[in-house]
Amino acid sequence: MAAFSDSLLPLLPAPPGSVLLAGAESGALGALVEDLAAAGHTVLTEVPETGIDAVVLLDLPSDARRLREALEGAHRRLRDKGRLLIPAPGAGNAPQEIVVALSETGFVLLKPERGATVPVYLARKETCVAREFRDGDEEQILPMFRRSFFVDRSLARWRWEYRENPYGALQISEAFSPEGQLVAHYAGYPVRFHRTADGERQTFPALQIGDTMTEPAFRHLGRGPTSLLGRTVRHYYARFCEGRVAFNYGFNTGNIQRFSMSFVGARRLESLPFHVLDLAARPLVPPSPLRSRLAGYRVERIAHFDARWDAFFQRVSGAYGLLVERDARYLEWRYARCPETEYFLYAVFRRERLAGWSVFRAKGDDRLLWGDALFDPRASGAARQLLAHVLAAPEHRQAHRQVKTVETWATSRPAWWRKQILALGFESRPEPDDLGFVFVPFDEDPEEEFRARLYYTMGDSDLF
Repeated sequence: MAAFSDSLLPLLPAPPGSVLLAGAESGALGALVEDLAAAGHTVLTEVPETGIDAVVLLDLPSDARRLREALEGAHRRLRDKGRLLIPAPGAGNAPQEIVVALSETGFVLLKPERGATVPVYLARKETCVAREFRDGDEEQILPMFRRSFFVDRSLARWRWEYRENPYGALQISEAFSPEGQLVAHYAGYPVRFHRTADGERQTFPALQIGDTMTEPAFRHLGRGPTSLLGRTVRHYYARFCEGRVAFNYGFNTGNIQRFSMSFVGARRLESLPFHVLDLAARPLVPPSPLRSRLAGYRVERIAHFDARWDAFFQRVSGAYGLLVERDARYLEWRYARCPETEYFLYAVFRRERLAGWSVFRAKGDDRLLWGDALFDPRASGAARQLLAHVLAAPEHRQAHRQVKTVETWATSRPAWWRKQILALGFESRPEPDDLGFVFVPFDEDPEEEFRARLYYTMGDSDLF
């Protein structure tokens, strides 16, 4: 018991203070009570309704309902900023379940259970709670998004992103004030990644993170991991990430990137591989019509993705290494059904067989974003065929829309793809907003594989 006391005493508020020992058999507490009293604490024998300095919750209930009731009771009885200690929870309590329960009953973890020097969860009573999305929260999310990013997002667009994703819905964590005001938000949508390793095809889940925001009037509450955003992220990791996905990732800059790297375990893989084709300086030379006919190339604008795209992905994905699984179901949701954004979808065929496809979006009157692409590496002229067709298409040559630049992200992986991009006249330039690819590993550490094999495009972000 002395060692047990030694692990608890430094985590309690400075004496004198009132300490409640809850959930343990009385016969096991004698030495602990003596040690607490010797340190100057008052061990409560009657349980007041409020004002306790610290609660030590022993023998944690494994039943989720009873666990929640125990934490709610501790929260109600603690004074403001009072401490909760949970020594070495039993095998019936998964760490993620404890973190979620603490978050949703108004506690902030002060010491992570992983890497702690003593096997104790240390938490502090707060007024705001972090929890997962509930129906109706979107009524506060959309105005907060407008205040945070100065962009109006419609309910239809929000539903598409968070309710209609084919791989999972409503993976959102939020923080709320005691009055029910939304004060912090962290969300992502699930995607499946694909790789071919030793001849074996593998898919695994990941989360693309976006819409990270805190209400300005509440940004002063806590710092780093104890801030409202830090608490919301921790809830999100425990509820949606740990034990569920291989990693999450996002594309961000500025304060949120520094916050993610400093406080929530994120790593910055690289600056985004921004490339620009300046058509005034380096006009794209279209392929010879005769050679195109002899090679059997034909470019079409399309509206939907069908089973041919499934077969195409299966055929060419091994040449890309590691990438989001671009099957027809995903592409149909991501581009064909996305509301309020006009995407231009094109496919290039070679003798009736799909040889590649791309997605574009206009940016202003003279910029064209080449947001997504997948090509058969054996059809070496297909990318030029498609891009030349797109630039000559009527929708991009209107009087009010004369394309001057084409912008894209071109990763150095695979090398053959970036070589084709450079051959088209694209030049590497610094990304204007200093955006970077940031990720958090969970089931496995993918950094080495990312650096060797990861392929991504603008379309893998929520920025396109």
